[in-house]
Amino acid sequence: MDAALPVTATVAIPEGELEWTLPPDPGTGRADPALGGFTTSLRLDTAACTVLDPGQRRRITDRVPAFHRDGCAVVTNTEGAVTVKVDWGPAPCEAVHMARERLASVLARALEP
Repeated sequence: MDAALPVTATVAIPEGELEWTLPPDPGTGRADPALGGFTTSLRLDTAACTVLDPGQRRRITDRVPAFHRDGCAVVTNTEGAVTVKVDWGPAPCEAVHMARERLASVLARALEP
């Protein structure tokens, strides 16, 4: 994964501030991923994010809905902790890339003036 998540020209979230939950490997005896239950989750706690100022944190908290679908991803906002969940799909690397893109997009829209 990249060193930082670029959000705007002036905001890039350090990888260490992103919380990942990846699905287990289906090769270890788990069910077929096509049956569901395999999601990639990416979370950012804006209150703890070192690159956001108080105004940016407030905009994200106020502008990102508590729950909404964004394409094939589900985005939640719990008091500024923004989580993107993406179904695993055919390859986990695609879900990871999609989660990063969706989180960056959601944050960029929230940070617009």
